Amino acid sequence: MNNITRTSIIKTKNTMLTWFSIAAFVLSMGVAQAQVKLATVFADSMVLQRDYPINIWGTAAEGEKIQVSLKGKTYQGQADNKGVWLISLPAQSVAIKQSLSVEGEANTIKVSNIAFGDVYLASGQSNMEFKVKEALTQFPQEDKLEQYPDIRQFKVKRHYVFKGPQQDIENGNWLTASQDTVGEFSAVAWFFAKDLYQRYQVPIGIISSNVGATPVESWMSVESLENFPETQALAYNLADNKYIKQLKKDYAKERADWWQKNPTAKKLPFLLMHRTSLDFKPVGLYNAMIAPLAKMNFAGVIWYQGESNTPDPARYSEKFSTMINQWRQLFNQPQLPFMFVQLANFMQPDDTPTESAWADIRAAQTQVLNTVENTAMALAIDVGERHNIHPLDKKTVGERLALGARHLVYGDKALNFTSPLFGTATVTDNRVKINFRHINNGLMVKGEKLLGFAIAGSDKKFAWANAKLTNNQVTVWLNSIKAPKYVRYAWGNNPENANLYNDQGLPATPFSYKLK
Repeated sequence: MNNITRTSIIKTKNTMLTWFSIAAFVLSMGVAQAQVKLATVFADSMVLQRDYPINIWGTAAEGEKIQVSLKGKTYQGQADNKGVWLISLPAQSVAIKQSLSVEGEANTIKVSNIAFGDVYLASGQSNMEFKVKEALTQFPQEDKLEQYPDIRQFKVKRHYVFKGPQQDIENGNWLTASQDTVGEFSAVAWFFAKDLYQRYQVPIGIISSNVGATPVESWMSVESLENFPETQALAYNLADNKYIKQLKKDYAKERADWWQKNPTAKKLPFLLMHRTSLDFKPVGLYNAMIAPLAKMNFAGVIWYQGESNTPDPARYSEKFSTMINQWRQLFNQPQLPFMFVQLANFMQPDDTPTESAWADIRAAQTQVLNTVENTAMALAIDVGERHNIHPLDKKTVGERLALGARHLVYGDKALNFTSPLFGTATVTDNRVKINFRHINNGLMVKGEKLLGFAIAGSDKKFAWANAKLTNNQVTVWLNSIKAPKYVRYAWGNNPENANLYNDQGLPATPFSYKLK
């Protein structure tokens, strides 16, 4: 064979290989487009909400026929013109070690070790994000626990999007609780789930979708901000690429200017870093980390947030209430139980009574408890730490949240799940007589002397007052104030000396009241 012939054959082979490669690539693209996919939250070891119809959804080729098989039964569906499909399965009772398969025209997906139980959405900022492994100095046995394979957590990856609600989350994975994995669980959610599992032996799934330092506005939809026009306007602007591009330039310059003025500093001030970060802007986390879960059913929500709204506590109760109602609408569960944590005590205690943004947020949270149905509030004013905005005692917090779930979700109607709340106050002989609600079997003082009360006259100059508990009624007085007009309890950034409880060990709720 001469060299010309050999060269011609080689060229022909190379050409054929090139065309085969192109054809194979085109075919593979066609298969890839046709491949059915599940939404990210559907994966091995997942927990699905019992006793509700179960929505299974994902993507496929336009018009592709899909079937889901569970327990020997098959359910049919078809992708729409955008390639999105959803198949609804009948409600299931409690079960473990289940599996299902999803079959498209080109592939089949199998999901194993499924549990049907109770699924809770755990959201908020860093005190909900705070992991078990970060609390091991206080709870050293938690990573040496017995096996709890039916407590599971799905951690939603941190992600923000301003252009609108997303169809799927960015990433995430399910973990079954074990010595090797429990350290990655949200600590509050872990102690909450562990308490409920031990009581009811029902599989518990936690969808952990939280980001540290976030204000409530980050978790609200753009539509729900209608009554907050400035915030809503910002949210709409953030959906504009040109606006974002300019904002990033402005923030970069602002940070560079700061570094130029502070060349020896080791890091940016928190408030500057926070204000110039896009993560914490309105609606971004809602769009990326909550909205994609819209088709799921939940037993309830647990929420720990508020610290990042203390710089501007005005209208927090309205925003928080709006968010709760909007999430209930999103999930199509108008009575979805919502259990939340009131802010913990933090910073140095006050030598004299002062105004407090942290107290304002706590009051706003109490207002939400009193005005929004199917809510429960877990107090944390006795488990905080002066110098740590992330107190380690997440066990008490989780178990107090579980009290709310025991009543609202599991129907223990005889259980008092609420900390003592201010009821009525009257003035007799310059002494304020206060009655509380939700005292269970009675009130008690932890310590020798009842502390934490302050009163003021019409000048609103508060002073620490004497207080005494008699027959479940608190009497407050101060000889120097002859005509008390205001009374407060546990009002401050850190009311760590407040020591009024009910017999369940639930601390009395902070309040500020204008006397009539």
